[in-house]
Amino acid sequence: MDGTITLTEQLHHKAFAEVFKEHGVADYTFEEQITKYAGSGSKNIFAEVFKARGVAVSPEEIEKCAAKKKELYTKIVQEGEIAVVDGVKEFIKKIHDAGLRKIIATGNSNLDIVRVILQKVGLLGYFPEIISITEVPRGKPFPDVFLEAAKRMNCEPAECVVLEDSANGIQAAHAAGIRSIALETTSKAEDLRAAGATYTVKNYFQITNEILYGDK
Repeated sequence: MDGTITLTEQLHHKAFAEVFKEHGVADYTFEEQITKYAGSGSKNIFAEVFKARGVAVSPEEIEKCAAKKKELYTKIVQEGEIAVVDGVKEFIKKIHDAGLRKIIATGNSNLDIVRVILQKVGLLGYFPEIISITEVPRGKPFPDVFLEAAKRMNCEPAECVVLEDSANGIQAAHAAGIRSIALETTSKAEDLRAAGATYTVKNYFQITNEILYGDK
């Protein structure tokens, strides 16, 4: 959802960076978050970033870091305005009117705040079902969350299309055998194509029926 529906990835980074600074890590950048860890889940991000910098932390401390980040992010979202990707509201209404099934498969473990965000931008009613990576064994770039999403919609992976903004998400879709449309909201087009994106677009206004439906 972050970067594909709402422009909230920067808000995630703000919360992560604040917690990292409290533990002596002051160089966690937005680019690092997007290129290496997007969609992999807070606990995994804390564990991997600390490991990469040689910072020893216990599993219990990782849990506390994830809880603190969740608290900070929730506050940021509740107190601020939420921007959406250009054309997303029109696109969602279009596929809804066409009778296409849809589901959000998010790397955010806090589904309550996901619903708050969707409510704030007027899109909650379009998504009766949302799945988090916490409901599957592995986060992105593994395909688990997208395979589970397809299963819940009673669809074969080949019948689906994933909309993503990160290389991890695109790799997950590719591993699941699902076509992908990559939005260039947080990542470069060349990085998204290298990850396996079927198409890349700058916003939803560029998604034609040919791109949406593929060869069908």
